[in-house]
Amino acid sequence: MVVALLEDGVPVARGIMVPFRGRSVLPDLGWDAVAVWAVEDALDGVSPDTACGLEIAVHPSWQGRGLSSVVLAGMRDAVAASGLASLVIPVRPPDKALVPGLSMEEYAFSVRSDGLPVDRWLRTHVRAGGRLEGVAPCSATVQASLVEWRRWTGLPFDRDGSVVVPGALSPVLVSTLDGYAVYVEPNVWVSHRCG
Repeated sequence: MVVALLEDGVPVARGIMVPFRGRSVLPDLGWDAVAVWAVEDALDGVSPDTACGLEIAVHPSWQGRGLSSVVLAGMRDAVAASGLASLVIPVRPPDKALVPGLSMEEYAFSVRSDGLPVDRWLRTHVRAGGRLEGVAPCSATVQASLVEWRRWTGLPFDRDGSVVVPGALSPVLVSTLDGYAVYVEPNVWVSHRCG
C-alpha cells in the first residue's frame, strides 16, 4: 500500500496493490482474477514478479489536485523498490460513464489529436509511461436485489433489460421477474515497467 500524507500526517490518498506471478495473458476478469492468482501464488510459495494495482483512492475533499498521479508514481516506486518488474492495473476510465453504450474496446483506444487517450485517467497512465494492454471485459461484477439497486441509485428499476445508471461504465442488466440486477464493469489493462 502507498499512502499520501499531508505535512501533519493526515492521509489524503492511497494506492493498494497485490503481488503475484505474471501470466502470459492478463485476465478478462480483471483484478477479481488477479486477486485469486495472488492468493494461489502465496499458498503455493510462488515468488511474485508483478504487482497489480487494485485501487487508487483520493479523499473527496482533495480530489482534482493531482494526488492520483502522486499515488501512481509512489506505487511504481514501491514496485521497483520491492524488486518486482512491473505494475499492471485494470484501470476504470471515469469518462467512459459519459458514453455507457459505447464498447470499452472502442473507447479505450480512442485518442485525441495529440495521440493521447480521450479519457483523462488513461492519459495520466500513458503520460506516466504506462501502456494500454487490452480490455478486461468482466473486471468487476456487482449482483444485487432491485431493492438494493433502488436504494443505491434512487432509480426505479421497474423494467427488464438494460438500465443506464449515472457514473456506471456500462448499463445494468435488470430482471424484474427475479427481482435482481447485475452490473458487469469493463476496465482497461495498463502496464507499467518498474524494474
